[in-house]
Amino acid sequence: MILINVLVALALGAAIVVLMFTSQENLMDRTRRAAAATQAEALALGAEASLVAALRRDMEVAPETDHMAEPWALAAQEEVELETGSFSITVNDAQARFDLNALAAGRLAQQQTLTQLITALELPDRVALDINDHLIRRGPVRDLAEIQALDAQTRAALAPHVSLLPQSGNVNLNTANETVMAVMLGSPSAARQLVKRRAAAGFLTKGDLTDAGIVTLDGIGFTSAVFDVESRAEVDGLTVTLSSRLLRRTVLGQKEVRVIARSFSPQGADTAPLPDPPPFRP
Repeated sequence: MILINVLVALALGAAIVVLMFTSQENLMDRTRRAAAATQAEALALGAEASLVAALRRDMEVAPETDHMAEPWALAAQEEVELETGSFSITVNDAQARFDLNALAAGRLAQQQTLTQLITALELPDRVALDINDHLIRRGPVRDLAEIQALDAQTRAALAPHVSLLPQSGNVNLNTANETVMAVMLGSPSAARQLVKRRAAAGFLTKGDLTDAGIVTLDGIGFTSAVFDVESRAEVDGLTVTLSSRLLRRTVLGQKEVRVIARSFSPQGADTAPLPDPPPFRP
């Protein structure tokens, strides 16, 4: 009996030791992953900051045009390897697409443009009616999913060609795709001609539009104020993606670039999201 008690005691002791080591290993693993998450966050925020600085600089040196050959666009790059991990940046001009939120004002010109876009994308006519009805009745939205009448397939077809801006803005012909450009200009042939010119020169001017027979600039331009940035960082097997929307504006003579929306997505560890910036107020 005594031997049995001794064996039981030894077994319990061994189990406790195993549990202690396991707990310690788990704690060390959580600590390591928390440290990796912190470093990845710092890399992602640093990448975001680099785009903020590039866009702010562009306001000083080249305010008259925004195109994909400028430093702010070239700042986006493939994955960069560092001692602590890696990171990559992508940037998209939100004004390269047709702004659906402009429909909330109820202007006929925007409604006609939407109808033309829906036709160009070979979507059902009711899609334009559903979008227009929702925005006029409920006002601007932040996500296509808020327009419940649109199914996932329709939203996917629209996404490359539409945006939801926080403030009104023209479509930038220097960054728009050919479909959006054709709709905005009302001429597929002019759009093809201008896309070729843009590919050769890197950007477009008013003179290019005149040469293409475009005499009106309603709803179109050559600059942008709203940009979407995605910063992806990886440290020790943990990857985070920081999606940011940046707004450039001039307030009381001071040029600024603000983060007006931000979402943080960690992968591979349980980490708390970064806080959102204060809400944008025009």
